[in-house]
Amino acid sequence: MRINPNIRRLVCSLSGREVDAGGFRSPIGLCRCCPPPGKPVVIEYDLAVARAGWEARSVGAVPGLWRYASLLPVLDVPSDYAPDVGATPSVRHDGLSRELGCEVWLKNEGGNPSGSFKDRGLAVGIALGAASGAKRFCLPTQGNAGVAACLFSRRLGLPGCVVYMPEAWRGSIYHRACEHFGGEVRFCGANIAAAGKAMRDDLAGELASGAAVDLSTFFEPGRLEGKKTMGLEIAETFAGGPLPEYVVYPTGGGTGLVGIWKALLELVAMGVIDAGRMSLPRMVVVQSGACAPVVESFRRGLAEVEPVVSQGTVADGLDVPGAIMGHGMLSVLRESGGTAVAVSEAAIRDAFTRCGALGIATGYEGAATLAAARELRESGTIPGGARVLLLLTASQLVALARGATAG
Repeated sequence: MRINPNIRRLVCSLSGREVDAGGFRSPIGLCRCCPPPGKPVVIEYDLAVARAGWEARSVGAVPGLWRYASLLPVLDVPSDYAPDVGATPSVRHDGLSRELGCEVWLKNEGGNPSGSFKDRGLAVGIALGAASGAKRFCLPTQGNAGVAACLFSRRLGLPGCVVYMPEAWRGSIYHRACEHFGGEVRFCGANIAAAGKAMRDDLAGELASGAAVDLSTFFEPGRLEGKKTMGLEIAETFAGGPLPEYVVYPTGGGTGLVGIWKALLELVAMGVIDAGRMSLPRMVVVQSGACAPVVESFRRGLAEVEPVVSQGTVADGLDVPGAIMGHGMLSVLRESGGTAVAVSEAAIRDAFTRCGALGIATGYEGAATLAAARELRESGTIPGGARVLLLLTASQLVALARGATAG
């Protein structure tokens, strides 16, 4: 594998200052220009070169997300590494369209190899880390990210990913899945924040030397690049016609939210999307009322997301009380003219049941987007007839496996 020579520079997501890539001789972490621990680093490309790659992307019929190689940081990945990642369809759902009085589209990420959209970010993050010399990866997780990290570490033949989970996850389906893919699972604390602190304390030496790489959300730039492929796919689906007017996204750490918007802005800069003729979507953050730091910070007009104390939610992926890329998420909402909504736990459960009744295969996080769309239609925020895309981030299998113990 090799680093894409089309990378123009790295920048701090907050200050905009250029970050020294060091020739990618070692993995890229958080910036050093902001107070510790730093802020996320973002990759910028030579978009003139990328345009040629975009136009040639069907040549050779490369499967999976590496068909967008000119806009990804790593080239020449093994052919069997991630051909089954991405390429999930966006489909119009007639039943929900009639029910909500608008044009409802679903993008279902449950078909990815480990069952969720986390495969996109972790496939690229691990490839970028390995191409930069990483030998082993670690991360705190409450679920799907840990499973994906273990799967892709194994596909590259690397030592098992070290995964830290909250104590209550011991014996969970996530625990078993991580071990199934060769992960080394450790438990600490009541939530992902406590697990992350324990990981950084326990592995301080390995992290400092580069022997281990922290794959936490936004702690390295590859996960964002992988997640942005959802935005590239959305643009392809709607090429030749209007884009969705609203993209409703279940938000925890927010990598996909920021990534989809990054992809759309790159396509505008490349001239693929004519922003003068075609409006970009309004991005909508969906969180549980039991853990809604982005929603509360957006409502208060803040520039950064202030952490909250989570009350616990049935949707594991939404149980993220803080956000290191909070400034990025709030910026996306304001740039896109979007909004943020918190839905109740009861509404999430009701929407999950409704999805099952309609044959829609999604988990609680995806169901939360349906609950949000209902609320936004009732309030008039989403007008009748609008084209609305709901991002369904994972399959129903984890939610059903947890059964009565969920939440």
